[in-house]
Amino acid sequence: MFEITISTDKSRMKDVLFIINRIRSQVKALKAIMVCEEIDKRSKLTIAVVEEKKDFLISIIFDAIAESIVRSYKEEYLYSKLYDKIADKVVLSAFVKALTMFDKTSDKEFVKQKLSISEEILMDSFYKFRLWDLEKRWSEIASLVSESSSYLLMSGTFMELMRFLIMTNECECGEISLKVQNGHICAKNNEGMDVFSFKYVKNDDKSLINVISELISLAPEKIIVDGEYIDENLKKYLTGLFEGRVSVLNR
Repeated sequence: MFEITISTDKSRMKDVLFIINRIRSQVKALKAIMVCEEIDKRSKLTIAVVEEKKDFLISIIFDAIAESIVRSYKEEYLYSKLYDKIADKVVLSAFVKALTMFDKTSDKEFVKQKLSISEEILMDSFYKFRLWDLEKRWSEIASLVSESSSYLLMSGTFMELMRFLIMTNECECGEISLKVQNGHICAKNNEGMDVFSFKYVKNDDKSLINVISELISLAPEKIIVDGEYIDENLKKYLTGLFEGRVSVLNR
């Protein structure tokens, strides 16, 4: 049997959970064993598989680690550099998410090139000590945006920039249907499977941020919105950011 462990400080458990959700179906198909536990204030995910399936397991694990680092660490880094440049919380969150996902493929490839097989991959230490060049790249993006943010906001071109970032992202799913059910806003794919679900309060910034951020991450080819129960503010953001991809159904 081949066994590999991914770990991080327990305060970053969300990164491990992301990896679990990312690889769950593939691990099941490999008939591998996956165990998650907390040991000595670290969240650990251990996966074991028969030796002949080792290479494929390593491939999907490396891809999931790279995806998690880009989505998590890059977003946090950009937010720390831009949070005082944009007053509107919803716009700030959407913009940071769009920047996070922009050029994601290149960022992921950089991360995967730095990864190596070991009994335990310490994600937090790996980021801190092996990805300085990647953070430098993000710093250049943040500095450029920071220097031009006032002009972008005053000239009215800020939304155009966000649309460009979003529309150039690689689509991760086809059609998404957005509905409000039992106090939650739910998204389903065209097979009727749940994609995400959040507690929903009309005209609430947290609800807006959750939905918009998740949709930017998914970059769907089409978004069908149940217009009866979803507030106008959210519909305005969606039609503005995902230009040409949103259909609003009014009963």
